[in-house]
Amino acid sequence: MKSIIIAYPVRSTALQIKNVLEKNGYTVSHICATGASVLQIADSMREGLIISASILRDMTAVHIFENLSADFDVLALGGEAELYSDGVLTLPLPLDKADFVSTVAVLMSSGSVSRPAEKKSDIVSQAKSILMNLQEMSEPQAHTYLQHQSMLTGKKLEQTAQEIIRQFRGFED
Repeated sequence: MKSIIIAYPVRSTALQIKNVLEKNGYTVSHICATGASVLQIADSMREGLIISASILRDMTAVHIFENLSADFDVLALGGEAELYSDGVLTLPLPLDKADFVSTVAVLMSSGSVSRPAEKKSDIVSQAKSILMNLQEMSEPQAHTYLQHQSMLTGKKLEQTAQEIIRQFRGFED
């Protein structure tokens, strides 16, 4: 299971975020105030979710993302509700608790849930390839985009991937 690290410069805010997550069944492994401490902790983990302020004292959430392994997601709090071009998912402040918890649920389940059927992972891979070629995204960006669209529509990742494949086929006709 993915570990959750909260990176927030104000400890009281980090503790509030932790409380919301724990009330919804998630365990927060660490609270940090700087990006450097996040990277140091994440270096000893295989996978995880970093929930961070958009800007910390020493670096941005984007900089954290760029220095993590591929098995980490970054959810930045503050700014526009969109995907940064380099794969960091953002939520605007003030947070809507329901949106926040559902976003965390999607990010925590993507990648830690085993996909026994190869067909499902093939569909996701095919959709990512389409996004990479048509939208000039990297593989992590394409995957994060699929996750974000899945969360927004309330559909499973594989369903979202199938829709992208169908849209691409519509361009071919």
